[in-house]
Amino acid sequence: MKAIILAAGRGTRLYPITLNKPKGLLEIGNETILDRLVRQFREARIDDILIVVGYQKECLINHFNDSVRYATYEDFSTTNNLHTLWSVKNELNDDVIITFSDLVMHQSIVDGLVKSNSEITMAIDTSQVLDGTMRVAINNTNIKNITTTTVDEADGNFIGISRMSQSGCTLLLDEMSKIVDGHHQDYYTIAIDRLARRGVEIGFFDVKKYIWREIDTKDEYDELNQIYDQFL
Repeated sequence: MKAIILAAGRGTRLYPITLNKPKGLLEIGNETILDRLVRQFREARIDDILIVVGYQKECLINHFNDSVRYATYEDFSTTNNLHTLWSVKNELNDDVIITFSDLVMHQSIVDGLVKSNSEITMAIDTSQVLDGTMRVAINNTNIKNITTTTVDEADGNFIGISRMSQSGCTLLLDEMSKIVDGHHQDYYTIAIDRLARRGVEIGFFDVKKYIWREIDTKDEYDELNQIYDQFL
């Protein structure tokens, strides 16, 4: 199993603190957000870690040196992570964890995803429906839709991390190939939505028992630092 961290974006909603570095290098506790993710993957026995870099990529490469692998995505300013993930499509050849770079979560979430037996498993939180985070609708065992989910039909939110088996990667790649010439501002989850709406079984791991935060704004970053002890 490998981990792919999508870290090419600019984090503009966190300006000015991300003007000179990617938001994954913001500090929480005694480490950065990305240091924590890399450590958590290794604690889950995932040693093959690829960081997809773009904005301020030298900061990330200088920070991690040769402790992880890198792939560069140059069009980070004009596209979203559907295209970022497509740029490393050749890496989707094994069981893989895919994560956003601004996610801070309890270790149990990583461990739960690693143990999942579904071909595609999305980590979701059904404890509430949040504004500003990707909504998802589910039935008892599978995701019905994601990304295009309305407020009225939402059962929770996707938190930003997923697991694909090798066969799940094949499904994802095939669907991404159909839309990658467009959808420049979409997340890769638009391909998951298309699969789910066609009846493909998309599993989920409900993280409602565990703490997590996605850091998009200065207020969210400040709040995370205030409650960080809860993540330990």
